[in-house]
Amino acid sequence: MKQIVFIVLLLLVPVGAVEIVSAYSLQVEDTFEINNHRELSIKQAIELASPLALKWNKDAQLLQAINIDLDKPGKSIGSNGKRKNWNISFGVPDTNKYFLVTIHEGKVDHTSDLTGDDSSPYPKKEFIQMKDIQYDSPELLKKALKMGSIYPGKDWAKGFNFMLRKDTERNINLLLVIGWNSDQTKMEAAGFNASTGEYIKPN
Repeated sequence: MKQIVFIVLLLLVPVGAVEIVSAYSLQVEDTFEINNHRELSIKQAIELASPLALKWNKDAQLLQAINIDLDKPGKSIGSNGKRKNWNISFGVPDTNKYFLVTIHEGKVDHTSDLTGDDSSPYPKKEFIQMKDIQYDSPELLKKALKMGSIYPGKDWAKGFNFMLRKDTERNINLLLVIGWNSDQTKMEAAGFNASTGEYIKPN
């Protein structure tokens, strides 16, 4: 659970500072925007970002997807399993190549090549294949709510938050539904296998 909280602390914030170290930027075309659909499920966000990653490198694969906590406080944030703002991370297996697509208000806002010369290569086991994502955030949120232990955040990490990453220890594409306990004192997460929909207790 501590690991989940640390990851959320790190990734639920905007990455505006990323542009400072960006060595590569793509001009985002209107064809990659989704008209009149500001809220995206995690799978929709990945599908929106993927063409840009493949334009960056034809061997790019998905590393991680997580929403960004930019919404103003409200009762319905994430309650349909969708969010407006996302960070979608890609890499090239067995290299240190890393590419970030940031989505704001349901459309691609900017892209950044964050490849670091001193970073370690990303092993193949850390990547997620698109064909293996069979369950999306809206349906897995419904499962999490039936469990009765997750409530929407009010002031920070607002509403329900979503993250997809590879659990390399269990070789699972882990989709996390993240919220709070009933009195807003502790973050809670329900994990699911994105390939089977099975509940998986987060590490």
